Amino acid sequence: MQSISGAWRALSSLCQVAIGTSQPVTDVLPFGGTDLFEPEPGQFFTNKDEVTGGLTPTKHQLLNMKMAGKHKAKATPTSVALFVSMALGNDTAAIIGTTTAYTHKSSVSAAIVSLPCRTLVENDGAKQFSYVGVACTGFTLSGQRDGYVELEADLIGRGSEAADATAQPAASAESYLTYQNCDFSPGGTYDGTAVTGGASIAARLVSFKLDYKNGAKGIYAVGDASGYLADIRRGQMVDISVEAEVEIDNTRAERAGLLAGTEQVMHIPIVGGVANGTAHYGVDIVLPRVVLSAAKKAAKDGILQVAGKYTILTDPTYGSMDIRVTNLKATSYAATA
Repeated sequence: MQSISGAWRALSSLCQVAIGTSQPVTDVLPFGGTDLFEPEPGQFFTNKDEVTGGLTPTKHQLLNMKMAGKHKAKATPTSVALFVSMALGNDTAAIIGTTTAYTHKSSVSAAIVSLPCRTLVENDGAKQFSYVGVACTGFTLSGQRDGYVELEADLIGRGSEAADATAQPAASAESYLTYQNCDFSPGGTYDGTAVTGGASIAARLVSFKLDYKNGAKGIYAVGDASGYLADIRRGQMVDISVEAEVEIDNTRAERAGLLAGTEQVMHIPIVGGVANGTAHYGVDIVLPRVVLSAAKKAAKDGILQVAGKYTILTDPTYGSMDIRVTNLKATSYAATA
């Protein structure tokens, strides 16, 4: 038996210049509640379908390696920025006024083909290995009453593994984001910078979940004898969805919006403690054009609720989704060395 006491995981804040070029890890992540990372055979060949005169296979070959897993933990601004910038493929950093805090804006972009990769180091309590060329194929941000905001990231890797002796990076000083930090505001207008005029329904909100998948696939290059991925490319279409459980008010606004096909802005600000001056740690999610596509009524604990699902559409000016993270990191999360 081997204990996972002392286990940890860390990512590089800088993206790799190339999929096989490592970066030093700088941001430590919680280990508990997550999948272990380990390469495994992708395609393993035996000639069991060939007539060779034998009754069992006589040849074998390992064609390639694959690596996939998930990271799931309570969300901090840094952890959100790390995985969102990987999944969306971009991040623009800007200082906030006269503070020392920065916003990191990531958006859905048709210009992104190959996803950025980071280096991941995992210490499982027994051994420590580095994994070069790890990309994020999607993420889920969710929150509910009386709970923490949770982040789950889907990861795929190049498939390589190497023994590692890197010291554990220092833990982030950022606090976890909780339900107390969340708002949920349909409606209003978005000018590319701020949402104005939305009406908060946070008091009636029971839970919410934002899910993004970029449909990424790993590419093996012809002529590359390594058996590792040579590239990780975004899919043709991305999938964004929002689900929310809301207590019904006496106007049944959600039902009316569903039947009318009303398009609106969706704003989900998650504002934590003070970072510096007037700037607060947090995550700000804007979906410029959404429509309610399902609203199923139910009763829970004697209260009428509606389980709503929103379809995310592309706004011709502002796209389909902007996510801004605020913290004290000056460098873009999409930067390379």
